[in-house]
Amino acid sequence: MPKALTFTFAVLLSLALFASACGSDDDPEQGFDSATSTAGSPEPTNGFDGETIKLGYLTDQSSTASVAAVSIQEGSEVYWQWLNSAGGVAGKYQVELEVRDTMSDPSQAVGQYERIKDDVVMFAEILSTPVTQAVLEFLKEDNIIGVPGSWAGDWVGEAELLPYGAAYEYQMINLVDWYANFSDLHSSNDVHCAVSVDDLYGEVAMDGVRYALERLGLELAEHKVFSRGATEFTAQVGALAEAGCSVVYAVSIPTEQNAMLAQAEAVSFKPVWLSALPSYLNLFAREHPELYENFYVALDSPNLDDRSVAGMVDFLDRFADVFGDDSPNTFHLAGYFQSIAVHALLEKAVELGDLSREGMAAAMAQLGEVDNFGLAAENYVYGLPPDRVPTSAVRIFKFNATRPPNFLEELRIFDSELNDGFDLTG
Repeated sequence: MPKALTFTFAVLLSLALFASACGSDDDPEQGFDSATSTAGSPEPTNGFDGETIKLGYLTDQSSTASVAAVSIQEGSEVYWQWLNSAGGVAGKYQVELEVRDTMSDPSQAVGQYERIKDDVVMFAEILSTPVTQAVLEFLKEDNIIGVPGSWAGDWVGEAELLPYGAAYEYQMINLVDWYANFSDLHSSNDVHCAVSVDDLYGEVAMDGVRYALERLGLELAEHKVFSRGATEFTAQVGALAEAGCSVVYAVSIPTEQNAMLAQAEAVSFKPVWLSALPSYLNLFAREHPELYENFYVALDSPNLDDRSVAGMVDFLDRFADVFGDDSPNTFHLAGYFQSIAVHALLEKAVELGDLSREGMAAAMAQLGEVDNFGLAAENYVYGLPPDRVPTSAVRIFKFNATRPPNFLEELRIFDSELNDGFDLTG
């Protein structure tokens, strides 16, 4: 885990209001202890009528990204249904979700944001990097907290955002260092290459790749880009194959990655693929395991069958309560995981006696470390941006066709020493 961020802001909320920071008292079996308000019960405000807390979800239910987005939403619903059945936030406030389809289009997302912003306490999901980028200026203007449904390092420096998990930059730095220095895959003859989506997600993840390669004395021989939502990768894969790439750092979403691997298989191009969290979906791997033979991915969370982790036991049992015998996927777990941080923030706001926009900002500044019950390799420390200590460790997995339901084998938890020198917010 890197040290607390050291950048400053031209404008910060009143430091007197945000003077203290504290963590949450969490129980892996029961969840968060209900907050005891020292300032009285919260008054009704935007998104809170005195009994029910409404959370906004700007998600994708109709574009190519919906295959992951729907699962993230379902994972979130598993968490909130469990919490409501246990009494709700602070043991007495129920949670409702206001879900809107953005189609992963930034302009659509801004419109949906405007429609429901006055009806929610906060936005508990803003899916995708471009959408978060578009909505962020409005969150700042309206003083509303939002959870980015992506892992760009930029989000750590935004007081209005509640990020979670290891940033894309850290994911890729870890993969590069692990491959070059700690795996048995690396060769002195390796040709390092990359393929990435041409948006902020691709840019920041590639910052991590380049940073790590440079410090390890390695070169990027070829780098191809593609547009978000692409389904055809003949040109990109052809260029990588022609360059003789033996390892490819891939920055994509699952539909893109699956199509890319299919094209590689079609031309017998078989490099080692090293990819960030959003690239992998076990549903695709289950249908075409031959495509993922040389695929490695960095994830925050344990394998879906790992009941040695208390948080996974809770997740799997609560998922079964809602979906019966259906198997969860990586994105179900991501939605559940992000809800833990949202719940912690709401508990803090209730403890302070204020669920208004100002109260949520105060709660964010005082939130401190949030226990994720083992669902990430380390805990995230919140607060004002200069005080935050984001997670940097990841779990590195290899595709394994014999390990349903996720078809992944955990190789190790890894936190590169290179992470300590990387300026996450640029």
